[in-house]
Order: sequence, then structure tokens, then C-alpha cells
Amino acid sequence: MLSKKQGLQEVEREQSVVNCLSGTIYYEGWYLVVKAYFKWLVLLAVSLGAFVAGMNTIAVAPILGDMAQDLGISIPAAQASFLGIFVFVVSIATLISGALADRFGMMPVLVIAAFMSIVANLLYPFVGETFILVVLMRILQGAAAGAIFSLISLCAAHWFSEHQRGLIIGIGMTMLNAGMAAGIFFSPLVFEAVGNWRSTLSWLGVGQLVLLVYIVIIAFNYKANEPSQTKEESGKAETSSWDSLKGAFKQPTTYIGIILCLCISWLLNALNDLTPQYFALDAPVGVGFGRMAAGSLMLIVQIGTILGGLVGGFVMDKVFKSNPKPVLLIGFIICAVTIYAILFPAVYNNSPLLMGALFLAGLAVAFLNPAAAVFISQAYPEKIIGRVVGLWLGIGAFGGALGVFAGALALHSTGTFHLTITMFAGVCVLGMILSQLLKKNITAC
Repeated sequence: MLSKKQGLQEVEREQSVVNCLSGTIYYEGWYLVVKAYFKWLVLLAVSLGAFVAGMNTIAVAPILGDMAQDLGISIPAAQASFLGIFVFVVSIATLISGALADRFGMMPVLVIAAFMSIVANLLYPFVGETFILVVLMRILQGAAAGAIFSLISLCAAHWFSEHQRGLIIGIGMTMLNAGMAAGIFFSPLVFEAVGNWRSTLSWLGVGQLVLLVYIVIIAFNYKANEPSQTKEESGKAETSSWDSLKGAFKQPTTYIGIILCLCISWLLNALNDLTPQYFALDAPVGVGFGRMAAGSLMLIVQIGTILGGLVGGFVMDKVFKSNPKPVLLIGFIICAVTIYAILFPAVYNNSPLLMGALFLAGLAVAFLNPAAAVFISQAYPEKIIGRVVGLWLGIGAFGGALGVFAGALALHSTGTFHLTITMFAGVCVLGMILSQLLKKNITAC
């Protein structure tokens, strides 16, 4: 027989189960349980982490000249030290953090990465007079950006159905791009108000602390809301993850995907590097629009890039029934046509046509990484998704450096952007072919 107190406790427990099933918000000890809605709160946490990473990636670019002057170094040295090393570290961190997320979980990696990125901003007023310490802060922020980048696909696979993943990954990528846009906008604005680059980055960090608090709250309540099936299978997953990874390495799709992501990264970096230079420089090198006009055209590309993840995700889920291959094909085709078209006077001398082409180029190039990430979440077991994302996107990120280097070499050799733009279109054609060779039936995993 149950005592009166035990009976009341049993009723409360049963009521908790009912509340959980109906989606009611309630407490389980110290933990807030919102099972029906928690996946959206997790998505928001990952998206805010991506926003912070994107902002800190690019916030130094508008004030790079001031940083170089203050530290007594040349602008090329500042570019190599604060941007070039950063990109390299992002690539390495994406490789490593995917495996860490598979092993230790998504939220510990997210919290540590967001903390590193934000605290580095807060430390600039204290360490910003020493060049090597500034480089160290950028290395920390690069590692954080790579870690957060790898979590977007894992969040989609862990919490959302296959038919939602296109839009979910699109949201995460959109927040990453929105963070970059915010960094470009707010960095010079804050600099004008405070007068030096150290305080500028520090104040950006103060604003980001609010986002970190939210991420920590979600991490604290994560286990209490995690899908029960995942909890039960988590112990079994680790024993077979290495076998699954070895199976993945036996599949041609794994290597095709890495080369595909090299192409995507080439296009992303070449587009961002190409647009302002091609339109700003005088003929015959460029078209001679000048710096201001080139900046305005770059803004159009960025707007397209911000919207591209959402549009691509929606089209993938609603039009192509969560099949990423048509979205990849369309993205590569639009990129090839729109960018190759800017070689012709009939396009670049027609303002509405030129702006439309650049908007579509930015929109389409932003289809590509989300579509590749969705494919990974569909084709590989969840227990190795972090590792595969790290392989594809981490190694693929080196394609960005390759694209910029090849474009610069072509410009130096020919004296015009014609070969650079032709190579861009050629990479798009290679991407079209590779995207259609991807196979989902990776049974060996």
C-alpha cells in the first residue's frame, strides 16, 4: 500500500508525464523541460553561435588598416596574420570539432566555442598592444568559428526529421552570413564612436555576452529535453562509430563530397574577392566603376548570400522533397551563368541586369554548403555526422585559399579578370558533375 505522501508523489509524476507529452513547460528538479518545443530553442542557440562566429570572422576587416598602423605592421602582414591564419585555423578546427561533437555532444562544443570567440573580443583592450597576442586571439576565434560551423548539420540530424533539414541547415547558414554582414556594418560604426580598434572589438564582445548567456541556459537544460531514443542509444553508438567511419572511407561518395566542397569554397571566396576588384579597377584590368560603386555591388551579393540559405532550404524541402542534388545542380548552374555574364559590356553596362545577376550569384552560391550539409545528414549515420561534416567542410575550406591564389595568379599572368572568371565558371561545371555522382545508399556504414 502506498502512503498518502507516496500517492501524491505518484500523481505528480504521472502529471509530469502528461505535461511532457502535451508539450507543457514544467520543471524536473533544477531543469526546465519543454520537450515539444526544445528543438527550436536548440536551433536558436546554434544559430546564435553561428551569428557570433560570423561577426567575429569579419569584424576586423573594416578596421584592418587601423590595426596595422597601431601595431606598426604593413597591411599585407595584417591580412596574412589576422585573416589568412584565421581561415587556416577554421579549416583545421572544422575537421577536429566534428569528431569532438560526435564524442562529447553538441552543446559542450558550442558553449566552449562561443565562450572562446566572445572572450577573445573582451581581452583585446588588455592584450591588443602585443602583436603575437592579437594573433593568438584570432587563432582562438578561428577555432571557435570552425567548431560552430560543424555543429549546424549535427543539430539538424539530431533534432529534426529528414524533411525539415534543408530549411534548418539553411537557417543556421543564414545566421552565419547575417553575422558576417553585422560585423561589416557594426565594426566601423562602433569604431567611429570609440576611436580605437581594441575598444571596438571589446564592445562587440559585450553585446555578444547576452547571446552567450542564452546558449549556456540551453546547454544546462539540454539533457533533460534530449529525445529519449537518443539517450537510450547513445551508449551503443560509440562502440560502432569507428566501424561506421571506416565504412564511410570505403565509399567513393565521401571523396566526391570532399572535392565538391573544395569547389564550393573556391566559389564562395572567389566571388567575395572577385566582385569588388573586378568592378573597382580601371580597364583593361577591370571595368572601372570605382571603389564606391564596387562596394555597393558587393552589398547586393551579400544580401543574396544572406537570403540564399533560407531560399535554398525551402526549395529543397518543399519543391524537391528534401533531395539536395537538384539544389546543388541549380546553384552551380546559376553561379556559372551569372558570373560569366559579367564579362560582357551588355551586362555590366546595364545596371538593373547587373544587379540582378549579382543578387542571383550571391543567392545561388549560398545554396551550396547547406545542400551539401543536408546530404551528409541523410547519407551517413548520426553517430559519425560530425566527423564527416568536418572532413567535407574542413578539407573543403582549403579550396577557398586555392581559389583566391589561382585567381591572383591568373590576374598576374594575363593582366585581366577574364581567365579568373572563366576558371570560376569551370569550377561550377565540375561542381555540377560531382553533385550528381553523390550516392545516398552508403550501406557499409
